[in-house]
Amino acid sequence: MELPTAISKHSRGRRFNAVAFALALSVSGWARQAPATGQKYHTARTQRGTVEYINREYGFRFALPESWVGYRILWSEWQGNVLTNRGEVAHHLRGPRLVIRHPKWTQENPYEDMPILIYTIAQWREGPVVSAAPLYPKELGRNQKYVFAVPPRWDYDFSEGYEEAEKILTPLSLHTFAPRK
Repeated sequence: MELPTAISKHSRGRRFNAVAFALALSVSGWARQAPATGQKYHTARTQRGTVEYINREYGFRFALPESWVGYRILWSEWQGNVLTNRGEVAHHLRGPRLVIRHPKWTQENPYEDMPILIYTIAQWREGPVVSAAPLYPKELGRNQKYVFAVPPRWDYDFSEGYEEAEKILTPLSLHTFAPRK
């Protein structure tokens, strides 16, 4: 399980007790789903009817409704093109892309995923196009190193729960802080 390792890396010198941690997880309800292989560091917690995804590496937290307890985080990479004034590709950019997946998502009945693209400030200033149409991503928020954005047309497949996902994936749900990276 990656979570204890990740937590211990960020415990700022305090001794890590895996038994106490596992007990705390089971009592608090955090241990409902172990993180999938390849996830970056994060913690989920329930606070006043919400579940919160926290990413200290990039410096943001994202609030979800309590019905999202057991969500999954999937990581991939976005790729985009920086265009010239004539619409030609000047050069390519890439960066991390995370997807927040509803806990009821299945192969047979996929729920709408919520993608968040992570840009450095310099990448964002270049204005890369990340879709087939020359549309730009929409900014959700930023800290001193990163910009968090939603790709255009992310919800056009109208999967189960897309209306709820549209209400959640807004700047109001994202809160930034100084990243560790």
